[in-house]
Amino acid sequence: MTLNDSDSLTQSGIIDSIGLLELIDYICETYSIEIPEDMLTPENFDSLQGITNLITRLAK
Repeated sequence: MTLNDSDSLTQSGIIDSIGLLELIDYICETYSIEIPEDMLTPENFDSLQGITNLITRLAK
């Protein structure tokens, strides 16, 4: 399976709700950032592009 930057991770079956929580925890620990509650949206976590954009904004 080929995964593009904008493909939905949940619709592709790559990640589920538990996996999403683990991903959020991993991002916070790895990049030493705290993700504000208002940024916990599908747009920020449902694709590689959304995750990359979120980390780039918060890691500055």
